[in-house]
Amino acid sequence: MTHQHQHTSSVRILGLCIGVNLLFVAAEAVIGWYSNSSGLLSDAGHNLSDVLGLVLSLVALLLARRGNPNSRRVSLRVTLMNGLLLLLTIGLIVADCAEQILNLKAVNSTAIILTAGIGIVINGLTAWWLTRSGEEDLNIRAAFLHAATDTLVSVGVVAAGVAIYFTGWTLLDPIVSLVISVVILMPTVRLICDTIRSYKNLQ
Repeated sequence: MTHQHQHTSSVRILGLCIGVNLLFVAAEAVIGWYSNSSGLLSDAGHNLSDVLGLVLSLVALLLARRGNPNSRRVSLRVTLMNGLLLLLTIGLIVADCAEQILNLKAVNSTAIILTAGIGIVINGLTAWWLTRSGEEDLNIRAAFLHAATDTLVSVGVVAAGVAIYFTGWTLLDPIVSLVISVVILMPTVRLICDTIRSYKNLQ
């Protein structure tokens, strides 16, 4: 009964996280476009990949709830897809930063600070909600990793926005995004390795 309650709670929490983050992604992408911020656009792209990851996690939980005999395998495959999705996002962020460095543009630092500040709140709440789900598997761990790294990205973007506001050095925007990408890469690779190891143990 308790396990069933945990699944129900997790499904609701994931649904809430998907809805809130999807709205924020749309707002952040629009503001990032108009403010010429690669940091905000990169963060929006990363958040979008996280929304897709949350959707995959929700699908895996629903399969497990219905007693699908292959739910564990599906969950691990979903987690692996989440990890690979993060790697793809990191690659896109790096490519966008390279383009921004080669073609520097004036950015609206105030818009960057306010939008990324909201992102810290939303991503922090998402991470907290996921810890409240009661689930302890790689699938939820992957979703939590997405939210936690998003919070880190938003903190970096705010820091870049504040620095640009006081110095006018727009190069900080892509540089901070590159640094954050490296930080995200390490736990992502670890998650992928853990998932592959767990999958092999099922064989």
